[in-house]
Amino acid sequence: MKFRLHPILLPVFLFLIISGDLSVYTLIFISLLIHEAGHLVCAYILGLRVRSCTIMPYGGELVIPGRLTARRKHRIYLALGGPVATLLLLFLALVLEFPGDDLVVKIQFFLLGLNLIPILPLDGGHVLSAVLEKKGFEARAKSIILIYSMCMLSVTSIALSFHLPNTVPYLLLAVFLLIQNYTSFRFRRYEQAFIKLKINVLTK
Repeated sequence: MKFRLHPILLPVFLFLIISGDLSVYTLIFISLLIHEAGHLVCAYILGLRVRSCTIMPYGGELVIPGRLTARRKHRIYLALGGPVATLLLLFLALVLEFPGDDLVVKIQFFLLGLNLIPILPLDGGHVLSAVLEKKGFEARAKSIILIYSMCMLSVTSIALSFHLPNTVPYLLLAVFLLIQNYTSFRFRRYEQAFIKLKINVLTK
């Protein structure tokens, strides 16, 4: 499995160094790694091979070759693996006393709330996609969720732009997620064609 950091982390780190919040983001970064470990453990339990893991400002993205054709409930379990790991870390921070435990608790609440927002490509969006899927309705459901996600992120980006420069990290994150959704929306038909082709091959 390949492990890498997304290039967008560089401007985020630079901003945090300038603003003096690098130590805070270090805790966030460690929390992100634990969050992704939850997804990785879940993938291993489900028998899904992970090709790569890319750490993003909001979490991470796993490249799993069989994810698109995996059973619906397995995709839900996989999406919830990260939030479960974050919940475990939150529980430990609540019951154990150590320097900075209050900050760790706040970070876990933030990551948990962020990742459970029902927009793609966050964990909540993946759960929503899997729940709404019905036989013969996959392509339309994915399109609706992507459009909904783009609308929500556009509104969020506009709202955040009125409070610059305090909202720079959040605005960068919202714009980044918006671009990802737009890219997915453009190539959604190819993705669905690939899924149908792979399912036909597997069922023969």
